[in-house]
Amino acid sequence: MKAAVYKSPGQPLELSEIPTPTPGEGEVLIKVAATGVCHSDLHVLDGEMIPPPEGFILGHEVSGWVVEFGPRCENPHGLSPGDPVVVSWIIPCGKCYWCVRGQENYCTYAAARMPGLVGINGGHAEYMTVPETAIYPIPKGLDVYNAAVISCAYGTAYRALKEAGVGPGTSLVVVGAGGVGLAAVELAVALGAYPIVAVDVREAALKKAQEVGASHVINAAERNAIGAIREALPQGTDVVYETKPNPDLKIALEVVRRGGTIVVTGLGASTIEIPAMHLVMNGIRIVGSLGYKPRTDIPELLALAAVGKIKPEKIISHRYKPENINEAYNNLRQGKHHRALIIWNP
Repeated sequence: MKAAVYKSPGQPLELSEIPTPTPGEGEVLIKVAATGVCHSDLHVLDGEMIPPPEGFILGHEVSGWVVEFGPRCENPHGLSPGDPVVVSWIIPCGKCYWCVRGQENYCTYAAARMPGLVGINGGHAEYMTVPETAIYPIPKGLDVYNAAVISCAYGTAYRALKEAGVGPGTSLVVVGAGGVGLAAVELAVALGAYPIVAVDVREAALKKAQEVGASHVINAAERNAIGAIREALPQGTDVVYETKPNPDLKIALEVVRRGGTIVVTGLGASTIEIPAMHLVMNGIRIVGSLGYKPRTDIPELLALAAVGKIKPEKIISHRYKPENINEAYNNLRQGKHHRALIIWNP
């Protein structure tokens, strides 16, 4: 099969022909439809996270079709070869301390085997094998290629909004209108939040944020973002979602209301400084949120997409052939995407 193989930090991926994997016990072979081009991959490629071994296959935002089940699979979804699925990069064990407390996204077993990130080869290839507990059926009528972004951009945004308590009437500021930020805006609309303010330095990203439901957009390269947010929300905002890959909270700490919440999902190597008195005197809650809870969040997101409450195709701006995968990551570095896909099997 064709696959984009990791070499070492700072090096481009190498498109190679390697053996097609065979599903082992409890695993399923997936024919990959599409993989998302996510900033978390850049953290790996740039050496900001523990580098995987040479020959590893990245790509953690994946959709595709079932090919075959390995031995001892239980197939709880009743899937057949050819059925479309989304692949979760979080695969909880279901029985550890964190899983039984309802915090399956922090499962230590899952942390050691995240397809495309740690331990398990990902979807930047024509085929991949994953534990069968990683796959979720895509409802009829939902495009299999577009559904790929459910498994990271939308999943990450959905869990962050839930952790922050976003619901009807919540005021929200989204800092960063990349793939996750745009998904957050669209999901916040579906959850009944209002007003929703999107902040970015790219006019195209802000235009897209308006398209998916932001009530206000602020170009931080042209205006003082803090002042502009305060004009729109004089008392501050209930929730700030800091989506930037390298979060700093400079805007968030100034615009969150007393008793409000800041939620952070960026995995960059930045260090955040927080004035202790400001934090305590204003009762600000700061929440880190990793990924999503796949067993509940992924089915809920697929259902929202199936009935048109969210439309993943709206945030997908680019589609690349495997031969252009390094161009895709370079364009991501330059902020040219909303969300991009690599199409492995057209």
